[in-house]
Amino acid sequence: MPGPVVNGVRQAGAIGSVAPDPQEQETMLPLVAEGCIRLILLCSGDVLMARLRHTTDRDGDHAYQLLRPRLVGSAAEPLQDGQSSWVLRPYLAGLTSQHNLVLFKGAVASVLEPDARLLQAYALETRQECPFEETPVERLKRAFQEFTETFEDAQ
Repeated sequence: MPGPVVNGVRQAGAIGSVAPDPQEQETMLPLVAEGCIRLILLCSGDVLMARLRHTTDRDGDHAYQLLRPRLVGSAAEPLQDGQSSWVLRPYLAGLTSQHNLVLFKGAVASVLEPDARLLQAYALETRQECPFEETPVERLKRAFQEFTETFEDAQ
C-alpha cells in the first residue's frame, strides 16, 4: 500500500507539510550496485553528481537513470590550500519527492569522472559505498608492504 492518501493527495506531498529527511529513508547502496558514480554536465549548464545507469525512455530511446542526484556548486570561499571547494545539494529539492530521475541523452552534454575528494563527499552524503582513492604515496607503501611480505614468506 502506498501510504496515507487524503482526497487523492499523499500527506507527505501536501502543501505546508514537511517532507521527511531523505537521508532517513535512503538505504546504503553497496559498492557492487548497478551503475557507477559520475559527474554529469547538463546542456543547461548545471553540474550533477549521481549514480548513473543506462536505460531507455518510454519511446525506447537511450536515456540515463540518475540515482540520488546532487547538484554540484562551488563554495563561496576556497579551501585553505587554495583549491576549490564544492557544495552538494539535493537536485530538485522541494519540487518533487522523487530521489531518482531519468534524463534524455539530449539533455546531457558530458559524463565525466569525478575528483576523488568529491566522490568521497558524495558517497558519504548519499549513503553509498565507494572505493577509497589512494594517493600515489599510499599505493607505493602498500606495494612495498606486499613485496616485503612475499619476500619474507619466501624465506
